[in-house]
Amino acid sequence: MEPRHLRRAAKGNVAAVDAIKASADRHTANVLPVIEDIRAAGSGTLEGIARELSARGILTARGGQWYATKVRNLLARS
Repeated sequence: MEPRHLRRAAKGNVAAVDAIKASADRHTANVLPVIEDIRAAGSGTLEGIARELSARGILTARGGQWYATKVRNLLARS
């Protein structure tokens, strides 16, 4: 049988992961309209979208710089 402190840690970890996912979902919902605007303005590549997001001062969910891969991951999340 698993020690009790490990069972509690697992429950806390699940809650933390759920909170991170919820935060990422909120960030995605906020950034998607901006990406749609960027696409409508003619920048359709992932790299172009990343450059424009950075130029507009929009940070990633973790406060970092945009790259094509991060844009792709955000779009896959939506």
